[in-house]
Amino acid sequence: MTWWIPLRSLLRNRRRTILSVAIIALGTAISLFVYGFLENSKLQIQATTVKEYGNLQIASPQLWDDTADGYEYLISPETEAQVLGLLAEHRGITGVTSQLQFPGLLAAGKLTQVVRITAQVPGNETLNIDDLVIDGRPLQPADVAAVLIGRSLANRLALKVDDVVTLTLTTVDGAYNATPLRIVGIYRFTSEQVELRSLFIPQAFAQILLNTTGIDRIIVNLTSIGATDSSTAIIQRQLDEAGLSLKVKTWNELSPFYKQLAGFFDILFGFLTLAVFVLVFFIILQVLTLAFLERTREIGTIRALGTTRGEVLGQLLLESAWLALLGSLTGVAIGLLFGTGFNALGIEWQPPGTVEASVLAVQVTFLTALPPFGVSVMATLLSAIFPAIQTSRLRVVDALRVE
Repeated sequence: MTWWIPLRSLLRNRRRTILSVAIIALGTAISLFVYGFLENSKLQIQATTVKEYGNLQIASPQLWDDTADGYEYLISPETEAQVLGLLAEHRGITGVTSQLQFPGLLAAGKLTQVVRITAQVPGNETLNIDDLVIDGRPLQPADVAAVLIGRSLANRLALKVDDVVTLTLTTVDGAYNATPLRIVGIYRFTSEQVELRSLFIPQAFAQILLNTTGIDRIIVNLTSIGATDSSTAIIQRQLDEAGLSLKVKTWNELSPFYKQLAGFFDILFGFLTLAVFVLVFFIILQVLTLAFLERTREIGTIRALGTTRGEVLGQLLLESAWLALLGSLTGVAIGLLFGTGFNALGIEWQPPGTVEASVLAVQVTFLTALPPFGVSVMATLLSAIFPAIQTSRLRVVDALRVE
């Protein structure tokens, strides 16, 4: 079969073939390892962001645009019930809860800290933070003047469980209100800023403090992160058809940090891909040019036996395709093995702005291997086009004259 002839040519020139395969494999393996690391990092950040925001949040456009006058963006109990009825028709939803967020000033003795209070339903499964509590206990439905504070805030203000702090806030009527809160628990989070700025109190108690019965957002969890965009479109259409002036935002829209980091990762992998492409392209171009040049007499003999230029070109390109497949597959195998071994080491590091060390890991899947594999194959095939065309166009007499 003619497709075996190029493979036999590669096996006949083993030294050059091994060198070419090694170069392609090295570029593929490096690209795969870095791409797997970036993809795993993005998945970890996605999970953390969804844990903080939920998959979707529904609120007034005035809240999202920060154009409200006071608390006029609050969702009334009647509107909330109407939204919950619409969400009940959606099969892809795994949980729904509500929140009420507002700013305040926390005082502990002579020390103060501007904070963001998140009032939520204790024990809800949609945004359950019970597993984040490292000291004390989570909020309970019967709690009234109870608060969860972050570990970083507790360290800064020298607070511990059962200490009493004072929270000052502004009600929906514009009046000032102050209340003592007992610290029932201390939570940890991956972000130091969240630990410093975010407090959690029971929603019913927060509504009493603000003198309101409303909430500011409804949070929705879905079966998977991949269903976010499609579910957003469906829910937004249902809200519009019901005449509700509410807007749905996704977890990645709510987290500017994730959008910036994901963009940086994409640019980083783009530069890496370009570097690998250029490396493989020019090295293999040089190797194939020399290889085809050394086989000039062989090509002349083949042409003299009646082989057309097109057939010679096809054989040379097929030879390059074999080289691309062998090198890229070898690189994928090395990258997957190296990634698996790296994951087994369990190396930890603490990213900037975090308070918890995380395990460095590489996403080891065949889906992750596709982009590096495709780049290496494409670079090898493109590098073979020019020398293959040049060699196939040699005159038979000139080719046979070469010693």
